[in-house]
Amino acid sequence: MRPRRSISTAALAAIIIVIIVIAVAGGLAYYYVSKHHVTPTTTTTTTPTTTTTTTTTTTTSTITTTTTTTKTTTTTTTTTTTPSAVTITVANSYSTSENAAFNASLAAFEQEYPWIHVKVQYGASVGASDYLKAAQAGNAPIVIRVTSDAGGALFAAGILVNLSQYLPPSYFSQFNPTAVEDWTLNGAVYGLPDNINYIVMFYNKKFITAPPNTTDQLIQIAKQVNKTGVWGIAYGVGGTWGYRFAAWFAGFGGQIFTTVNGKIYPALNSSAMVNALEFWYNLTYNLRVNYLAPSPGAGGVEGQLFMANKAAIIFDGPWDLMTYFNALGCNLGAAPLPVVSSTGLYAAPLIGSTGWAITTPQANGVPKSQWNATLHAALLFIEFMSNYTHEMNLWNYARDIPALKSAYNYAISQLSQPAPNQTVACLNQVMKGILEQSQHGQKFPNIPQMNYYWPSFHQYAVWYFAYKNLSAVQAAQGMESYFISQLQANGLLDPVPIAALENLMVAELPASRY
Repeated sequence: MRPRRSISTAALAAIIIVIIVIAVAGGLAYYYVSKHHVTPTTTTTTTPTTTTTTTTTTTTSTITTTTTTTKTTTTTTTTTTTPSAVTITVANSYSTSENAAFNASLAAFEQEYPWIHVKVQYGASVGASDYLKAAQAGNAPIVIRVTSDAGGALFAAGILVNLSQYLPPSYFSQFNPTAVEDWTLNGAVYGLPDNINYIVMFYNKKFITAPPNTTDQLIQIAKQVNKTGVWGIAYGVGGTWGYRFAAWFAGFGGQIFTTVNGKIYPALNSSAMVNALEFWYNLTYNLRVNYLAPSPGAGGVEGQLFMANKAAIIFDGPWDLMTYFNALGCNLGAAPLPVVSSTGLYAAPLIGSTGWAITTPQANGVPKSQWNATLHAALLFIEFMSNYTHEMNLWNYARDIPALKSAYNYAISQLSQPAPNQTVACLNQVMKGILEQSQHGQKFPNIPQMNYYWPSFHQYAVWYFAYKNLSAVQAAQGMESYFISQLQANGLLDPVPIAALENLMVAELPASRY
């Protein structure tokens, strides 16, 4: 038998290097697949020319805008076989015009991912309470679309998945910083934003040639309109549970929260709240220029009066823009809320965001054996519903303000392009008024305590305005007392780390470029 010869040093070194390379590659592949829902892919970048065509039917004419633009896209090719079929339940809170965009995006999603079956619940709530109840029963939808503050309450309650565990920081950097901050709590991102939203002042140019810049002007204009048999304003005050009223509260110098010895406390019992309440009581019952509508928005009494030319001013958001534009056409105007004459401060609406989140298996009842596949499908869905194509769909169909930076920049650039017809020119002018409001807003608190602001404000505002059985001072005291009692009952008087309160009043949207 031939004696064994030793392997040369060079050969041995080469073999060791090959083994190390294989081990490292295998380890990285395992880490990537186990930590991220996307299967290993190869990526190529192309720069195609795309054409976007938007058609919106209005009562005056048809908007048909064809815009050709060149943008960089990333093509991702999956190297694995098609996964097994999976079903996800989706709670959709879009408005009528937004649903046109959602349905278009849903069809594209189902074509791209035919193995994912999506069961949609239309008309779902954007608030937290319904999902808190459903989670307790273990039957919450797998994917939900809510406001960022409602998402914050749900995440703090352990009902939402921490997306930071599955998506890298570079992914979140694609979005407007304000939108990402709206969806971040204690350093964790719990939802993907599909828009940025806030309320503005919509007005009917049939009755108002120039919008009011101050509350004194608002009153004078409303008085003049009232003389024609049309309501100057339609605003239900308590009907939106303090969402719209937060703007007026800020304009009179108030803020929802303060800190005492490092703890977060409600700050509703203040002269600012009393003055804001009395201001709207005066417009409603003494001057009789505001109709105390029982329901807000395009689907409520406020919107119905506005679209029927029976109210000249309402306060609503861009999610209802196209409904109003279809009704009023070029008579529709939009402008920032006015400066409160007695304080010199803008009425500053909450600048928030809606978006998509995924509930935990404890909340939605998905068995452990099915959770990985379900989570994979849910992540694909919410990424798709917050990508460039979908956010541009929301812009084109409903004029929602995109949260994705690339979509936002392109949407803004459209406003500076020559309009192909008068109808598009009118719509662009309305959008400029809406975007101007972004310079005068307050950041939307997404801490869990915010969830208890709504019922605290609502019940005492209703007693004050609708039943008229409280003074403004008693209403402010009652709001704060009930607010504190609810926080105590739910263990929320201990602080949750948040930005300094002065930062909660800063609007951080990019300046409009038109």
